[in-house]
Amino acid sequence: MQKANDIVLEKIYKAPVALVWQAITDEQHMRNWYFDFKGQFQLNTGHSFDWYAGDLKDKQWLHRGEMLEIIPNKKLVHTWTYPGYSGKAIAYWELSEVDAQTTKLYFRFEFAEPFDASEPALVRGNFVNGWNELILNSLTQYLNKQ
Repeated sequence: MQKANDIVLEKIYKAPVALVWQAITDEQHMRNWYFDFKGQFQLNTGHSFDWYAGDLKDKQWLHRGEMLEIIPNKKLVHTWTYPGYSGKAIAYWELSEVDAQTTKLYFRFEFAEPFDASEPALVRGNFVNGWNELILNSLTQYLNKQ
């Protein structure tokens, strides 16, 4: 259920569902537009995975996720935390076929537990900017090249 503080994005891609699913779940694809998980990302419910990301001139943040729900070519749900800091979010990626060559992504980033308010990098606005860049730009550009 969507909450007022959630980040919600919808995007239609000129790409079949199977390709979009690969782009959001296969490390070979993901490192080209998203993050390099270095062998950590596995599609197994309950699996935990770590990765580093951040502004290259600033801090590289340790991220941790746990797979909550996987429905191939339809839905991926995982947590998003920062070990050592309070807070937890849940990322929902839901795909639906518009037609054979077109896919709709419904993405929701739910702030399940507020992130550490004393850490300026973890404010909601940074997540809004990041997800807009990743989903509306980076993933679009990557899929357009496939």
